[in-house]
Amino acid sequence: MFSHFSEGEIMNELRVNENVLDQNSKVPPREFASLVGNPLVGVGGQAPKLEDRWVKPVILPKLDSNDPVALSIAEGTFWNEQMMEHAQFFIMLMPGAELASPRREAETFQQTFASQLEKTRTANLDLDNLAAFNHANIEMLKPYVDWQRRLSEEQASGKLMSLVWSTFFDHTALETEHLCARLEQFSRGDTSTGLSETAWFWTQIMGEHSDFIAHLLDPQEHDLIMKAMRTAEGFHKTHDHPPSSKDPLTTMVDEIIDFKTATEKGIIMGKIKSILHPTLADHVRREAIKAADDLKRAA
Repeated sequence: MFSHFSEGEIMNELRVNENVLDQNSKVPPREFASLVGNPLVGVGGQAPKLEDRWVKPVILPKLDSNDPVALSIAEGTFWNEQMMEHAQFFIMLMPGAELASPRREAETFQQTFASQLEKTRTANLDLDNLAAFNHANIEMLKPYVDWQRRLSEEQASGKLMSLVWSTFFDHTALETEHLCARLEQFSRGDTSTGLSETAWFWTQIMGEHSDFIAHLLDPQEHDLIMKAMRTAEGFHKTHDHPPSSKDPLTTMVDEIIDFKTATEKGIIMGKIKSILHPTLADHVRREAIKAADDLKRAA
């Protein structure tokens, strides 16, 4: 099922039909999660040994859980880590003295969400204090949305000269708004996952991930670039014309998990030429796993 990079062959050739993630590989099986309290379980068996500093576990709630506390913990843990990493990427992509001010702002957001991530992991939450805890998280997210939207406009207009695409600012702002909406929903006791909303959100996110990957690969990685572009086109078309059932979406997300896992492995092993940082490669892989989990819950 997983892609691999075969010994003795051109290392940037993507192989999509065999599973050769051997026991010595530092890239984990496709679906896994870490255990966070009783409500959360591992998906796909035992979590891997995280020997590689780039690979992180994915936090997912129990599949049949309708507990707003468990779902809030899982959602907050997953997405606050993503928010923290978004800020890390902004810092990396804002070099030089001329970008010192927005870089300091990104550093502040990184610290904010690192702190909130730790609070979410250790909070003693119940139905009595859940809404207040989620509200505090949402209030941290709102200025982050505003900041990302503002910098997107500045980057697009040429006022900001960073290495962050305006599209990337918009992409991360959408994810921030998504977390706000989910926490608000859980605070009301609504634990549903609507199919149309889930499909709309994740087809856009997965399509843009594929666009980003295509533009971060070395130009010599022609086959992988074309694969990423075809994947992006498929998600964008599905976003504009959603299918009547979730089966095609599930297949598409499963395929992009395989592609991202193989790409991450190739980057970590030094077999794929790119400027795609391993932290970002793992980041987008984890979001694909989250997309697959959300689709399983969607109705």
